[in-house]
Amino acid sequence: MTHRSCFDARLIVLRHPSNTNPTRTILPDEHSRDVTIAAAYKLERDRLIGDVFFYVQIFSALGFGVTQGILMMTTTEGVSVTWLLFWGVFLLINLSLSIRAHQVQPSRITRQTVVTYAIWTIMILLDTAIYAAQDSVIWSAVDTWTAAIALTGIGVTVFIGSRRKLAVTDPLVRGYLAVFFKGVPQLTLAYNIVVVGGSGVSVFGILTGHITICSRLGQILMSLREAGWDRNRRGSAISEIANEGSWIVVTIAWFVVL
Repeated sequence: MTHRSCFDARLIVLRHPSNTNPTRTILPDEHSRDVTIAAAYKLERDRLIGDVFFYVQIFSALGFGVTQGILMMTTTEGVSVTWLLFWGVFLLINLSLSIRAHQVQPSRITRQTVVTYAIWTIMILLDTAIYAAQDSVIWSAVDTWTAAIALTGIGVTVFIGSRRKLAVTDPLVRGYLAVFFKGVPQLTLAYNIVVVGGSGVSVFGILTGHITICSRLGQILMSLREAGWDRNRRGSAISEIANEGSWIVVTIAWFVVL
């Protein structure tokens, strides 16, 4: 092979649209450097977006916990204890799963996930304790119906999952469990608000509910563009769509009784 042919084989020639004169000659090393720079930029962008979502979750968790707790010291009108209890149990499950995931493969994302679930869990448990300390009725007929429907759904989900040899950690199982841990209690919360009033649910709680859910849906949509519609994202989508749909119903009920 001649010197010229060897040289030509090592070059990537980009020609002018007129296809007459070459405008730039790029060596393989230069092309690799461009790819590396693009990958580094994408990594930094994803890290920044992830940090924004993380701080939104932390702000929302602290804000919701404090404002809801202070409000319930004055009134618990419309609040149902099953809403807080099922939410707290769901958070505890997710907290334990996130801790396990971090222990298996620690990363910045898993660490942020653990912190997020930990703060939400603490806030909801504190609000539940504040609610229980009030003189108002702790358990009502709405709570009985909520517990019956949610526990039945949870039991059926776990049973079907076990028949298909799927653990609670399976993304789709967790997605359907979220429907009964979050979706059902929020729908009965909406009914309770319509019946007795909603002054015990904070304005900040209504707003941050949508902000936090939509931020998680945004994360799911971003990951869909890169990784596709896999099992993990399907489970997450089921969970958050049920969460947002039922919270929209709560919001409508809250506005109706204002």
